[in-house]
Amino acid sequence: MKYLILGGAGFIGQNLAKRLIKTGNEVTIIDSLSTSHKPDLNCEFVLGDITKIDIEKYIKESPIVYFLAGSVGVEKIIDRPGECLVNNINLINTLFPLFKKYKPKVIFSSTSEVYGDGPFAESNNLSIGSPENLRWSYAASKLLTEFYLTTGNFPYIIARFFNIVGPGQLPNFGMVLPRFIKAAKNNEDLIVHGDGSQVRSFCHIEDAINILLQIQDLEEQIFNVGNDEPITIKELAEKVIELSGSKSQIKFVDPKQIYTENYVDINKRIPDLTKLKRTIIHTNKYSIDDIIKSLL
Repeated sequence: MKYLILGGAGFIGQNLAKRLIKTGNEVTIIDSLSTSHKPDLNCEFVLGDITKIDIEKYIKESPIVYFLAGSVGVEKIIDRPGECLVNNINLINTLFPLFKKYKPKVIFSSTSEVYGDGPFAESNNLSIGSPENLRWSYAASKLLTEFYLTTGNFPYIIARFFNIVGPGQLPNFGMVLPRFIKAAKNNEDLIVHGDGSQVRSFCHIEDAINILLQIQDLEEQIFNVGNDEPITIKELAEKVIELSGSKSQIKFVDPKQIYTENYVDINKRIPDLTKLKRTIIHTNKYSIDDIIKSLL
């Protein structure tokens, strides 16, 4: 099978491409490398901005398109919300007419951010925050893209990712676990926002790829992709220090001193995987301890 991965030089894209190539598929990656590096993979790589290159010829030739391109990372969104919003909207405005014309199967990487503060089941109403808080511009742009896809009259799957982590992931964009791992390896303080009572879950990249490859051939649907094993951020920091044998300490900071006075955090964000478990044969193989050990 021939696959096109837009934004395929990113963390999820490279791991997906590696698996597809290993199983005998033909893969083309297109990426601007603005937040990633060129993949060392046996596939065609095209360097360029999707909105500026001749993207039509690649979509025309690809029956399956993974749409992973877009702005990523809460820190980047908070620092440059306008740029991220425009980038994500320009991407779908460029791609949507071509998806409608050639009708590839599109698998889109959405985000748990579209839920706001929950609840976190695919069929629930969404509750993202006010435009006065620019953090939600990212969720709004992803949600707008979801609406484009659901109205386009071409096959699609929407994957709402919840904290996908694994070896090789960069800590540069506010990803908490890679950031903790990097600090622990250097015996530096692990910076925890607030009191660390926020509840999250983490899904190993191998589990996430297994899920993607199982849902890609289904009919048009939205799926949460993640792990539902809960852990507080404070507990996560403690586990990283324990399993790494680091001399690091935990330092609690007020995130409003790092970002802005309007910064908001979500107390609990755990995916409801009821639909996923009902639909596919899948179990997450990696526990949080396994995930941390794989990163060390």
